[in-house]
This record gives sequence, C-alpha cells and structure tokens, in this order.
Amino acid sequence: MSAIEELARYTFSMFRPPEVQTVSEWADKNRVLVSESSAEPGAWRTDRAPYQREIMDSFTQPGVWQIVIMASAQVGKSEIELNMMGCAIDNDPGPMLYIQPTDKVAEDYSKRRIQPMINACPTLRDKVFKAKSRDSANTITMKTFPGGSLAIIGANSPSDLASKPVRYIFMDETDRFPASAGSEGDPQELAERRTETFRHNRKIVKTSTPTIKGRSKIETDYMNGTQEEWHTECPHCHTYNYIRFSDIHFEKEDYKNERGDEDFRVLKVVWECPTCKREIPEHVAKRLPAKWVSKNPKAINNGIRSFRLNAFMSPWSDWKDIVRKFLKAKNDPEKLKTFYNTMLGESWEIHTNSGLDEKLYNRREHYDAEVPSGVLLLTMGIDTQDNRLEYEVVGWDRNAQSWGISRGIIPGRADAPGVWEEVDALLDHQWKLKNGMKMKILATFMDSGGHFTQDVYKQCAKRQTKRIWPIKGEGGEGKQYCRPMKKSTGRNEGMKFIIGVDDGKGGIMYEAGIENPGPNYMHFPIDYRAGYDKEYFKGLISEQMVIHRVRGRSVAGWEKIHERNEPLDCRNYARAAYRYFNWHFDDLERIINGNDEPNIITKKEEKKRKQRRVVSRGIKI
Repeated sequence: MSAIEELARYTFSMFRPPEVQTVSEWADKNRVLVSESSAEPGAWRTDRAPYQREIMDSFTQPGVWQIVIMASAQVGKSEIELNMMGCAIDNDPGPMLYIQPTDKVAEDYSKRRIQPMINACPTLRDKVFKAKSRDSANTITMKTFPGGSLAIIGANSPSDLASKPVRYIFMDETDRFPASAGSEGDPQELAERRTETFRHNRKIVKTSTPTIKGRSKIETDYMNGTQEEWHTECPHCHTYNYIRFSDIHFEKEDYKNERGDEDFRVLKVVWECPTCKREIPEHVAKRLPAKWVSKNPKAINNGIRSFRLNAFMSPWSDWKDIVRKFLKAKNDPEKLKTFYNTMLGESWEIHTNSGLDEKLYNRREHYDAEVPSGVLLLTMGIDTQDNRLEYEVVGWDRNAQSWGISRGIIPGRADAPGVWEEVDALLDHQWKLKNGMKMKILATFMDSGGHFTQDVYKQCAKRQTKRIWPIKGEGGEGKQYCRPMKKSTGRNEGMKFIIGVDDGKGGIMYEAGIENPGPNYMHFPIDYRAGYDKEYFKGLISEQMVIHRVRGRSVAGWEKIHERNEPLDCRNYARAAYRYFNWHFDDLERIINGNDEPNIITKKEEKKRKQRRVVSRGIKI
C-alpha cells in the first residue's frame, strides 16, 4: 500500500461514525492476550471473570464520566483499563492520557502491556501508526492513530500533566501517585483539568489498591461514587452478600519449612454465609450467581460509578493461598497492612493512641528475672541528641512479642570518648536470665542524624564485632522498613542502614494497642530501676498520624503530641534491628535451655558470609 493510499484510508476512518459497541463486546471480539503479559494467553473471554462486564460497559454508558475501581491485586483491573482504551481507539478515538505513578513505571508498562496489546489486536495494529526510525508518531510513550493519540506518562511529570487537552484519562495505582507533581500540586487534579475542553464526552478511569484509611485517594474516589460491591448468592438461603474476610473460615496445621522457619499448611477454606451461617467451599462459591449491588446509587446522578473487589472473587486467586498469606503476615503490622491493601482491597486503619500511654503504664508487670522468661534475644536502639544519647534495650521472642528491659540516658556529645565508653559498657553488659545464664545484646541500631553523623559512622565501624550499626531515618509512606544504605565512598565506615520510620511508628502504635499477651504484645517492667516511668510512656506514644487537607487532597503525616519523642525513636530502632535479621530462634532457644553451643549468627549473615567465604566467630550469650 502506497503512502497516499494509507493516508486516504486513515482519513476516511476519521469521518466514519463510531460503532455502537460496549467495551465487553469489543474485547470479546478483538482482544487477544499474549503470553508475555498474561498467564492465560489467547482470545479474551469476559465470562472468565463476569464481574468485569459491568465495569467495562460503564465506560460506554451515557451520562457516566468517571469510573473508579478500588480493588485487590489479581482481579484484572489493569486489563479492564486496557480494554476501555482499545475500544476507544477503535470505535471513538480522541486524545488520551495514561498515567502511572512514575515515568519509569509508565515506560515499562507501555513496553510490557500496551504495545503487546496493540501488536496482538489486528484492528488496533492497523490503526496505530507504525514506528519508524525517523517518525515520532509512535514511540514508547506516544501512540498516534486516526482521530487522536495516547500519551503514556508518570504522575511525577508536571509539564506532561498540565499541557494539552485530552478526552480520555486512564490512571493506574493512584494511591502510589506522588503528593505533588513537582511544585504544581496534586497530579490527579492537574490531569483532570485537561478534560475541561471535552466536558460533554470525557471519560476518566481510576484504579488502585487502597493504602491508609483517611489518606487513600482511591477510597475517597470510591466513596464519592456508587459504591458497588460484587455480591454472591448463597445456594442455601438465596441472599446476596459480599465475601468478606471476616466470613472466611479455615483450618490449618503448623510446620517448619526446610529453612527451619515457621510455616503453615492450609487444609480447608470455606465462606460462611453471613445470613444463614451455612458453609460454602471455594469451588462452589466461584460458580454461584453474583451481581453488583450499589450502596450509594444516587451518585449515578453525578456521573460517577465506583466498584470494589477483593481477591476472593477472582478466578485467578486461590483461597488457600490468600489465607496462607494472611498467616504469614499476621504477626507483622507492615506485612498485614500490605495484605489488607493488596488481597482484601481495603484501606489500613492506624490505631488511635488516645490515652494509650496511661494504659501501658498501668499494666507494667513484675519480671521473674532481669531478662524474663520467653525472651530469646536482645536488641538495642540508640537515639542521638546534641547533648546526650538515649537508649532502650528490648527483649524479643520468635513472634515479635517484646519485653522492655532497660532504658536510660548517656549524658554528653557523640564526639566525646567518655560517651562511647558507656556505649561499650552497654554492648558488653551481660543481662541475667532466671536460669542463671547471661545474655548479650545481639543487634544495635544507632541514629546517625543530627550534628555527629561522621562520628557515629566512625565509632560504629570500630565496633562492628559488637554488632552496632548506624542508621538514618527516612519519612514517607511505603518506604522499606529497613534496608542497607548504598555503599559509601568513605573509608572504614562499615555497614549502614536506612529505616522507614513512618511504617515503623505505625507498627509500634498497632502493637501498643494489643491488649492480650501473644504475638506483637508489649511487656514493660514495674521495677523503677529499669527506667519505665510515666515520661517514658508519654514519649513512646508521643506522635500520631494526622490527616490534613492540602489543596483539596488528604495528606497524612506523623505529628508530635508530646515534646519528647526519644522513647518512640529508640523503640523504633530496636524493633528494626529485630525485624531486619532472620534469627535462628530454635538455636537460640536451645542455647538458653543449655542444650547447644552458644555460636549464633543470623540467616542473612550466614548466607552473606558463605558468599564471601568468611568464617564467623558468632556471638556468645
């Protein structure tokens, strides 16, 4: 075909009236899934996941201009967006914008998902201009077709968000968008302003797993819409209900995997109908009639439809696998938050800390020894101030149950030799157990922020054999709780770590709210010599998560409710030191019971040292 003939074909297609076709009809007719982006390659079948039909078809529903999908992973929300995009390119083209959290993610998504969809779909392949070496009409981030174009950008690019008018906007993982696109403000608002020219026929699609309650953008958008849930019919009482995790019952058995870690084998999982209390197994539940039920139907008058799904509805999820993920996460607040977000499609609610300091103070207890029964290892957190160091020594069992052992203050600057002599005394101290054995601190994280960073680096490097490492705190949601710092060019500085302090604080508040001894429960000694006075507990519960409205959007952050927050920081560092390493708890237990040689290193260290072919002397208790 000559260039003139190709131009004529494209020109004719621009004046062809749009085909009256729903998105699900278009997808069933034209969409082909490829092996590089799908676990089930081949022709698209909407009936594979029936809940997708109504969501997709709302895109072509008259009067609906915004579609919101708040959902777990593994439900096909990205494929739904791609089908909407493909249908619009094919039947009713216009300028389009597809937004991912960052430019890098956007480019990767274009390569892995958008371009393969175009290549595998003949009707799209014929319309999207072919990529040529000297032609900018089709690039990784720009696809051009008769009647419009598709720009693929990151939410962190203010110039891209605020430029040309668009008719269609597709946003993926909106809760991972930055708070501001540069200095321009909320990326969602910037993007939505670009649709004003097409106000009569615009379409905005938003999808995401939620994050924290009160600051989740997708949850706010969901609440502003029709709030539709996928309800399944009970085969016994014929009522329709949303499958909630609270109605999932399971049987399990505990075992040790090949690495010696605690693991779970899920034997049985059923859904208990909340109406008649009859049990329904997974293979039956997934074949039952189901429908969308709106909790806010009046929102349709505003043109906003919103949908909610969790992994229990998905044909690609396994209920036993979901439960096993819960069991693996339940003793770790950070992992539990991820489970709620990505498996249940629910926001994570941070526990209120009102009056919590008094409750913790009043439940102090008598220990049976300096290190009470149940403790398997000790960690320490040290906070650095201009005129002093503050510290806390914390005991732990295998389930993150903690015991406050000792906290105190070392007067003086971090560049003073006398201060480090006292640090050495703590690191070398032998804490007594009930059976007469003695225990040393196995890991210490020390704050290197403030005015003495290089001093802390230098002194910790000298004491690597005593297992003390410098850390720097990093604020913001979604930061990894503990990770090694990138290697420094400085000589003899040793290993350093980055602590995601916000997630750590959220975890501490969650654990402080647990009222019964067991996993994650906090114990504190009543002995005044240990240092756990009222000021300590005010300092431990010294910050709270606060939600502010900034430029029309919710922004969350930790704010002080008590001036002195050093106890919170110390506990955060001691907790991170415990959670970073994968401890040999069985070996530690045998040592404490006098049944093994006291030569303990962590599994992460063991692996690292095998790689480096270095023999460790280990740590004595």
